[in-house]
Amino acid sequence: MSPMKKLQILLVDGDPSSRYVARNQIRKHAAWTVTGEAETIGQALELVHARKPDLIVLDHSLAAETRVPVIPRIIASAPKVRLVMLLSNPSEQAVRDDLRAGAMAFLLKLECKNRLADAIKQATSGQRFFSGPISRIILRRFLYPSNGIEKVSEVSEGLTPRELEIVRLITLGKGNKQVAAQLGIAVRTAETHRANVMRKLNLHNLAEVVQYAMVRGLVEIDAAILSPE
Repeated sequence: MSPMKKLQILLVDGDPSSRYVARNQIRKHAAWTVTGEAETIGQALELVHARKPDLIVLDHSLAAETRVPVIPRIIASAPKVRLVMLLSNPSEQAVRDDLRAGAMAFLLKLECKNRLADAIKQATSGQRFFSGPISRIILRRFLYPSNGIEKVSEVSEGLTPRELEIVRLITLGKGNKQVAAQLGIAVRTAETHRANVMRKLNLHNLAEVVQYAMVRGLVEIDAAILSPE
């Protein structure tokens, strides 16, 4: 029996120290290997074409320096590749654009030492990943949108203000009994509202709710209030 093929990971970052941190984290996992490293997008595209990596750890700021969107070019060369984005100063538009383009995971560069492995595991399994600081900001903006419930509801698949409140409570991890108590309604009514909301949005869990909100522009990431632990 031939040995199991290792996960081939390409590191794309202009900062040697950042690549060093990422490389060390990857080497802790026997089933993963660094297939190459690139300091520029040009080098990265050459390596993607030549080696067809399974996953790419990409510094967003490096990709943002190019005039032509990078992620679609990468996916065109390696359609099955997963992308983990490292962000220094995340913006709502940048994360949303990367999500739409096909990126799977997002974390701050300074979290690389502690969370890169989690991001790789999630992305490899086909699941979206938002590290703690980023997900907290996403949820905060979703729970307390600056534009108000009425305006948000206009672009959220016809959700009513009550249904938006249900969504907010779902993101807080509230069960049907807690939702019912907070809204002053029967538990069965809360169950019905919850089912209707998830059916309308075609969502099944918290991660999908967060992703939906970001892609549709219902939430914003404010870099000024990002404070990693």
